[in-house]
Amino acid sequence: MTFLELVRREMQGSLGRLAFVSAMGGLSTTAIIGAINAGAGAADRGEISLWAAGFFVVALLLFIQTQHYILITTTAEIGAIIHKLRVRLMDYIRRAELLPLETIGRAEITSAITGDTAILTQASNMLAFAVQGALLITLVTLYVAYLSFTAFVLSVVIVGCGAAIFHSKTKQHAADMREAAGWENRLYDRLSDVLDGFKEVRLNRARSDALYDHAVDVSRTAANIKIRTQSETYRRMVLLQTSLYILLGSVAFVVPLFSGAVEAGSITKAVTALVFIVGACSGLVQSIPIIAAANAAADRLAQLEVKLAGIASLTDDIPTEPATKFTKIEVRDVEFHYPGKSPDTVFRVGPFNFTLNSGDLVILTGGNGSGKSTFMKILAGFYRPSAGDLLLDGSPVVGERYEHYRSLITAIFPDFHLFQRLYGIEDPSPAELTKMLTEFKLQEKTRLTHGEFQTTDLSSGQRRRLALIVAQLEKRPLLMLDEWAADQDPEFRRKFYFEFLPALHRAGITVVAISHDDRYIDEMDVPIRRLRMDEGRFTELSSVETG
Repeated sequence: MTFLELVRREMQGSLGRLAFVSAMGGLSTTAIIGAINAGAGAADRGEISLWAAGFFVVALLLFIQTQHYILITTTAEIGAIIHKLRVRLMDYIRRAELLPLETIGRAEITSAITGDTAILTQASNMLAFAVQGALLITLVTLYVAYLSFTAFVLSVVIVGCGAAIFHSKTKQHAADMREAAGWENRLYDRLSDVLDGFKEVRLNRARSDALYDHAVDVSRTAANIKIRTQSETYRRMVLLQTSLYILLGSVAFVVPLFSGAVEAGSITKAVTALVFIVGACSGLVQSIPIIAAANAAADRLAQLEVKLAGIASLTDDIPTEPATKFTKIEVRDVEFHYPGKSPDTVFRVGPFNFTLNSGDLVILTGGNGSGKSTFMKILAGFYRPSAGDLLLDGSPVVGERYEHYRSLITAIFPDFHLFQRLYGIEDPSPAELTKMLTEFKLQEKTRLTHGEFQTTDLSSGQRRRLALIVAQLEKRPLLMLDEWAADQDPEFRRKFYFEFLPALHRAGITVVAISHDDRYIDEMDVPIRRLRMDEGRFTELSSVETG
């Protein structure tokens, strides 16, 4: 999809009205040229043409009005289009399923929503100038045809040949632009590695050097592709500029040889008209790299939108009110596998058979890589089973029922995000929040003001405690915790197992928690269900074994 096609598809205002005003702008410029030529011709005869002067003033006023309208309207329309695109893409993202979203990758999404839309913004005014330039060239060419048919034929042949050569490599240019964008996305991934893995990088010089060398290679490749692409663009720009000068020379030196009966002064007028549009042509040529970049950006945005629309739930037939209770969740013969390049590289878990009753306190243990977190994502409705069934109160959770099912759940995963604002939680009880902040020893660290936390710049353990406070404010009947106690000091680790979990259980909250703290689990005196997972399957231990 090109930039112009995107504008035509998304434009809210009247494209016809904008095209009409653009045409009037081209006509006004052509009228200015005609008035100047008429005035100059009168001056050569020792006369002053009042009608030419008046025509010039009227054309100039029309030119000013049309320019204001076109530039302001184009800026507003492109701004509105970019806003619509961003909002629509974010809407698709929030409705998407986790696994296919992970497949697309953060780099492509972030680059499109921030970088590509910025390119479109930069190209907005350039598009208006390019359209006007094209109209002006067309109208002035017709004016030249009126003055001299031979000059007109030369203009069409020379400029047409230059344009044909220019566009001969358009497809290759677009492919190179896409390739460069792909390498820049890889560079973004390497930058994320440096920032997200900063501590690991600083601890290992060999890793730091290898990562740096890889980032340099990726950056060099991206730069070389862009240099090659831009160099080819500039070569084609020089070709078009050269064709303009060849055109002027041909009209001045060649046309008189074949036009013996040419009206006196017509060649001079034709050259004057062509010189007048050289500036417009130069501007049009200079806009080509920007428009080409905008075309590539529009194409990437369109492709990303297709991908996101394909993985997003677009139905509006979803209850706005979340579910508030459940009796039983069943996992029947559920299997799951991540897509891999070959059967040997596919990670599989299951089959699972598990029943979760309302009010249960379940603790899941097992070694690293045994599939605990994957099981939690299946249970949370993020990953859909490859085989088997997930049932809520006896009804299969399929299709759009996942939205209703997930409204039962709040969760804290290891890669959780702590929002500055309490999105979706209206008017929390100040007394309840103060009590929890005090209980978690965060009352001196942050507070809630106008729906926002004063700060979330806390230690890892403090951030998890604040996340647990937010989770409780959501008032969901099912709470999932994946290694919540991992970053807690001994005091809060003990509190978690001997105070917080029992309190949640007494409040009737269903809890499923992943833990490695066998010693604390063995000492708990609250009724719990303990499951152990090994190599993608789990067994439920007896209550006697859990103590």
